[in-house]
Amino acid sequence: MIATDIDGTMLRSDHSLSDNVRRSLWTAKEAGIHVVPATGRPITVAQEVLDALGLPDYWVFSNGAITYHAEADAVIRGYWIDHSVTSWLITTLRAAIPGIEFALEGERTAVHESKFRSVVPRISDSYVAHQVDDIASHLPDRIQKILAFQPEIKLDSLYQQINRAVDGRVVASYSGMEFIELSASLVTKARALDELAVQLEVDPSEVAVFGDNHNDIPMLNWAGQSYAMGNASEDAKEAADEVIGTNDDDGLAHAITKILANN
Repeated sequence: MIATDIDGTMLRSDHSLSDNVRRSLWTAKEAGIHVVPATGRPITVAQEVLDALGLPDYWVFSNGAITYHAEADAVIRGYWIDHSVTSWLITTLRAAIPGIEFALEGERTAVHESKFRSVVPRISDSYVAHQVDDIASHLPDRIQKILAFQPEIKLDSLYQQINRAVDGRVVASYSGMEFIELSASLVTKARALDELAVQLEVDPSEVAVFGDNHNDIPMLNWAGQSYAMGNASEDAKEAADEVIGTNDDDGLAHAITKILANN
């Protein structure tokens, strides 16, 4: 199996998918390797990547909350945050971090508070979310991820403050955007990939993963072979077995070509 992050890894800095990267992923698939994009994006924000890459099989979305089969257009596994946990978390973080605001991602819909107006449009042109005054009164039926935003606090510091406050009841991470992402307890890209590997009868030693940011660290630690992009965060580079070229230099394509040549 090859599992790869999307933004900063598969895609270039201008969010384009190069022909070299697309060709390398399809070459791996045609060689009998399961190719699984694994991203922090929800499905609703990834449609242009789904269309551009065209891989018909398994994708991991929302930092592991959703495992999806593209050809069947079906969610294979989903991990949702309970409404009671969401309400507790919103109340707790508002008390601990003045000025914090939230967005909630449902299975196909999203809602956000006013400060997210400066963030949400930059996620994707196709991203549609409804603004509400108090998100605690507008909880989607099934919540796959909570986003927390406080523009006056640096992201690393906000992550640390949130991690202390949530006390393990959800998993906090970040991926280069301006907010902290919160998933259901124990949910990571690594957990989703591990469950998929069991389903497909693939041993973790036979998995190569590629990533560039904090939310990729669990899968970089889990896989038998792990690669951080040359443009990756320092903590991702430290977690990986090897640092390769940057996303703008088609580092993913070159590494996959080398893997295929060696096997």
